[in-house]
Amino acid sequence: MAITTYKELLFWKNAREVSFLVASLIKKLPNERVFWIISDQILRASFSIGANIAEGYGKYQGKEYQRFIRMALGSANETEYWLELIKDLYPNIIPSIDLVIKKNSETIRMLTATLKTLSFKG
Repeated sequence: MAITTYKELLFWKNAREVSFLVASLIKKLPNERVFWIISDQILRASFSIGANIAEGYGKYQGKEYQRFIRMALGSANETEYWLELIKDLYPNIIPSIDLVIKKNSETIRMLTATLKTLSFKG
């Protein structure tokens, strides 16, 4: 059965879950300026993963779709950076962070595999 919408893509579903997990995670951070800045950055990065997948799937094919998947991968890697930074700065919420890191890592692996497949076809 062919996929007819980006909402059927497993890596989009994972990306969406990462967004929800990040939104929940930042509610646990202290109300301090440094965490406001980090919260803004990680929200933008994590929300961008799924948004780029959706935009690329809806508008483009071939090389252009690959470009959007690459942008999604870049945002997923940026999300990982911010998660690791939070983990170092605020270690008492490590179990929550590790859950998000795990789900984000799955997304990164799927996006990487998708790019390899698309590159092979193109």
